[in-house]
Amino acid sequence: MATPVHSKLINKAAREVLKPIGLVRKGQSRLWLDDNAWWLIMVEFQPSSWSKGTYLNVGISWLWYPKDYMSFDIGYRENSFIEFKDEDTFSRDTIALAEKAKECVFSLRQSMSSPELAKAFVLENTKGGERNIWGCLNKGLACLHALDFQGARVHLENVIQCSDERDWAISVKDFTQSILSLQPKEQIKAIQNAIIQSRKLKKLPEMNVTFGASA
Repeated sequence: MATPVHSKLINKAAREVLKPIGLVRKGQSRLWLDDNAWWLIMVEFQPSSWSKGTYLNVGISWLWYPKDYMSFDIGYRENSFIEFKDEDTFSRDTIALAEKAKECVFSLRQSMSSPELAKAFVLENTKGGERNIWGCLNKGLACLHALDFQGARVHLENVIQCSDERDWAISVKDFTQSILSLQPKEQIKAIQNAIIQSRKLKKLPEMNVTFGASA
């Protein structure tokens, strides 16, 4: 089946704007990835089920918990739907969207450029309170990355105390408990191994993973 014109224009804009700054397209999808070993920036030109065109979603997906899918853990929708009406207009619109995505990528890279900055960014931008399993896990591991072991323990213990008993929640609690049972240096190594496993599950390329304040 031939690729629709609006999809070709989206791909062209992404190639011209995002590829030069290091993003890689995932297969033949509308998803572009900025791979930072233990975290990804995802830029998605999301289609609609009803109209030709695109939304723009930009955000971070953490790789420190082994799962076989990516998720927008911080960030998401950046604009309202851009509908395809004619090639010239949509071409300009998609270039503008790609440029907006580029700005978001640079901003997120800066926010994550050191362990302390990353910790502050995650604590400020992660949704959910003390009983949100994913939020507490992500806050705890961001603290661990900055070698704030006391802060990490507080947030990770909140994971254990969450009342959710669904199968996936129990798996997250078991993972968290295994981390809490280790000594600090062992915790860092365990998360490095979890990241490697997570990358394999997502079929991401092998990469040297450095987690912790020496990153």
